[in-house]
Amino acid sequence: MVAGNAPAQLTRLNAETGQKEELQYYIGGYGALNINFHTTDFGTLPGIPSCCNEYNNNSKLGPAFGALVEIPLTRLLRLQFRAGYSTLSGTLLANETIGNEPVLDDGPVPTERRRDIRVEHSLDASIPLIVAEPALSFQVFDLLWFTAGMRGAFAMKKTFEQKETLVSPDGYVFLNGTAVRNQYAGDIPDAKTFHVHGMFGLGYEIATKTNLRIVPEVRYYLPLHKVASVDWAVQSFQIGVALKYGIYAPVDPTIKNDTIYRRDTVVVERPGIREDRVVLTDRTSSEERNRQGDVEYRVATVKETYTREVPKAYSPDIQLSAFTTDKDGVAVPVRSIRVQELDVIESYPLLPQVFFPEGSADLSQASASRLTADETRDFRPNELSRDQLDVYRNLLNVVGSRMRSNPKLNITVTGCTSNQGVEQNNRQLAKERADAVKQYLVDVWGVDQGRIGTASRLLPANPANPQSADGRQENQRVEIAANDLSALEPVEFRDRDLTITPKEVRLRPTVSNGEDIASWNFDLKQKDRSLLASEDKGQPREVTWTPSATDRNLKDDGPVKASLSVNNGLGQSKTASTELPVDYVSLQTIKSSSVEGKRIERYSLIVFDYNSAQLNPSNQRLMQRVKERIQLDSKVRITGFADRQGEATYNRELARRRCVEAQRVLGIPDSQVTIDPQGSDRLLYDNDRPEGRSYSRTVQIEIETPTR
Repeated sequence: MVAGNAPAQLTRLNAETGQKEELQYYIGGYGALNINFHTTDFGTLPGIPSCCNEYNNNSKLGPAFGALVEIPLTRLLRLQFRAGYSTLSGTLLANETIGNEPVLDDGPVPTERRRDIRVEHSLDASIPLIVAEPALSFQVFDLLWFTAGMRGAFAMKKTFEQKETLVSPDGYVFLNGTAVRNQYAGDIPDAKTFHVHGMFGLGYEIATKTNLRIVPEVRYYLPLHKVASVDWAVQSFQIGVALKYGIYAPVDPTIKNDTIYRRDTVVVERPGIREDRVVLTDRTSSEERNRQGDVEYRVATVKETYTREVPKAYSPDIQLSAFTTDKDGVAVPVRSIRVQELDVIESYPLLPQVFFPEGSADLSQASASRLTADETRDFRPNELSRDQLDVYRNLLNVVGSRMRSNPKLNITVTGCTSNQGVEQNNRQLAKERADAVKQYLVDVWGVDQGRIGTASRLLPANPANPQSADGRQENQRVEIAANDLSALEPVEFRDRDLTITPKEVRLRPTVSNGEDIASWNFDLKQKDRSLLASEDKGQPREVTWTPSATDRNLKDDGPVKASLSVNNGLGQSKTASTELPVDYVSLQTIKSSSVEGKRIERYSLIVFDYNSAQLNPSNQRLMQRVKERIQLDSKVRITGFADRQGEATYNRELARRRCVEAQRVLGIPDSQVTIDPQGSDRLLYDNDRPEGRSYSRTVQIEIETPTR
């Protein structure tokens, strides 16, 4: 039941407990009708084609709701904070008469005519807000409160839909065949993400018989800046109601304390200390309370147990052992480490496609690394990192370098779109993408523009699935074709890798009498070259060393020394170590002795089209080169992969067919080859990116050939 003549009190007497209570704060919520008034002095958004001279001012309704907290500062003043949802959305309209405008009649055979027409320009803006409102409320009369503050708002989105509609005369359409033109949708250019408004309001606080307050209110929001870079402001009125629930707490009584102590002490040895000390090890207490009026009497009984600690000598026993696990998972000791140099040849294919973001032809946003003209002088394809995606990102630089070196090379770049959404039927975008690639090769690499042909189309000749997001992303590309396949040949690296046995060494500490260990440090070195370092607090733990095939710190047959130091809190330390002999077999040793070595060749030559196991002519040519590298005593491993699209079982079968196709082209017998269809069980690259998915549709070929 509402009591309209009862202003809020800061204190009250609780009828049930007889205690005085004090108002702490209000919590609650609010809901309101938001009336947005759009004031404009513009007709065109930056970068958006429009024939509108100036939009008219307009208003629009919308909801506002949220939660509130209100804290009394004095009897007449309160601090208030609100958080919730609001909106600055609205629709801007403008009507315009255009004279002598070319239009089409809608007869059986549309005919172009010039007529005086009337059009309506509309711009529908959607700007939902998450708002935060700090404010102060002042009591004007018993139930009337004036509020002033600020509102900060975060725009969850800032989008618009614009169009120009032919209103009259009837029976005519624009030259595009419809009654609508200049239709665009997207983010509002230069729109503010954070909005600030000054706020003023009045509220009438109605009390009920409970702690609940009902507050009809009206608020005005004054914008402190524009919506975007154009002259466009939104002021708002809110008419609504707030519900506030008062939280009261008893007023603290006067406390009178009394304490009774009972103490015991024991003596123990303690590691990690320099001198005797007394430590409180246990403490319990109980309390009896007796309230009489405004006074509460408290009697505490405290029981304490103390320990007198005397220093204990620091003498941990530590041992460090090395072991590995055999093929059965059984731990076996490591007696030595064998390091053998390998002659490694790796070949990385070039995916002749440059991917662009949706609706963009900006090469700076595409999947391509760009150089300056000066930087091209020092560019060498074989000096790139041994990383497939790094090689791909330098596709245009590799092609530019090869065209500069070979004047007979000519290419054609074909711009494509996803033909969906903003790219639907957008042949101009496809052309701009092709032109962007061509211009980079001309401006930066100095390629004569006559050597670069351009073409454009909607979907690529072999498109990915345009109904999926991944497929649309892959179709937003420029394709490169050359008159000579050497322009797009793989980038080949020749390097020295190491075969290290065992592949994993576990260094396990055994510690006794080390309860005072505070931290530990582990080092693994060959001479003065660090191989592994680790440290942590507390007891030492097992450390695993997994040598890398490209580790250049293992340089010779010097022993590998592992050291473990354990430290206490006083800075005292004790160290244990172990040495592992190294049997280092270099390429020079292999060539000058009867020791058998290996040459490892890795080819990632086959980049398949989407959902395909067929090799294209350029890949078949490359496979012929691979075939020539296989000797009678070579062992070949063919591993097939797929991207994340499709079911795992289907992808493994697709990978198997790709492996079998590669084996067929290479012409090697089953006895010489191992087929490993991984499918999408292990994704080679980041499948959130189109190039990562394309390079995942591959077969990797590893050739291991004995050498002497």
